[in-house]
Amino acid sequence: MILSNPSLRISLAIFAASIAWFRQDASAFGGSYDSQTETVKGADGQSLPANLVDVGIDEHLGEPVPMDAKFKDETGKEVTLGDYFKSGKPVLVNFAYFKCPMLCNLVLSGMLEGMKKLDWTPGKEYEVVTISIDSREGPELAAAKKQSHMDALGRPDAAPGWHFLTGKDAEIEKVAKAIGFKYQYIRATNEFAHAAAVYTISPAGKISRYLYGVEFKKKDLRLALLDASEGKALSIGDKVVLFCYRYDANAKGYVLFARNFMKGSGYVVVAGLALFMFAMWRKEFKRRGVAQRPVATST
Repeated sequence: MILSNPSLRISLAIFAASIAWFRQDASAFGGSYDSQTETVKGADGQSLPANLVDVGIDEHLGEPVPMDAKFKDETGKEVTLGDYFKSGKPVLVNFAYFKCPMLCNLVLSGMLEGMKKLDWTPGKEYEVVTISIDSREGPELAAAKKQSHMDALGRPDAAPGWHFLTGKDAEIEKVAKAIGFKYQYIRATNEFAHAAAVYTISPAGKISRYLYGVEFKKKDLRLALLDASEGKALSIGDKVVLFCYRYDANAKGYVLFARNFMKGSGYVVVAGLALFMFAMWRKEFKRRGVAQRPVATST
């Protein structure tokens, strides 16, 4: 029998062990990254000033955004949020107000710096929507803000893909509530208290990812947009990247996902062993065929 060959018996044992390892529970290398809450609310609800008690972000991953929310763009044209999803591209959203003296500008600048490093361009592979949370602001301010950011981005062809919107309180709050962005107007300083984050929305209008802070790495932005793409028109390289990385809600960013990485390595190991065994079996068949071939005798 073929299995009488010691080298083949060893190969088969290794192969079986590899299959068993490959199928075992790999939960030690991954976990459940459910939505988390990023908020500045005090633990007792009273440890912060009244204006900040209800400021923060509640994640609503997978929930829809209101496509019927009405705004005006930087040209004064009346639009709906849904207008920016008709192209079937993922949408990068952030909230700001154009007269903000500090945080909004930091978020916009951080987002812009991350966008500069992407191969993707707004308007081609994705859309960008910046919504003012101050209903007193109008298209004129939005146009000035857009122009300054287009100049900083340095990609004239990106202008059709980055939209600066203004609107009424009810429409702003409708979108903010759907995303979980909670902000407060501080009358004493004529400013808004709010958190720092950007959001990716899928072409179907579902909230895909929250990225926090005022700096957004190229890797995180790219992966968040890939996640939001829902697999549409992704290259093989993009799919491999998504396979290896996973969003970690605790780290508020993307990390190498060991479970997928090891799973991919397992595929390579198993495939290699299978090829090795096939080669050994083929060699053994040939050897046995030669040994059993009748020898011609002369008369």
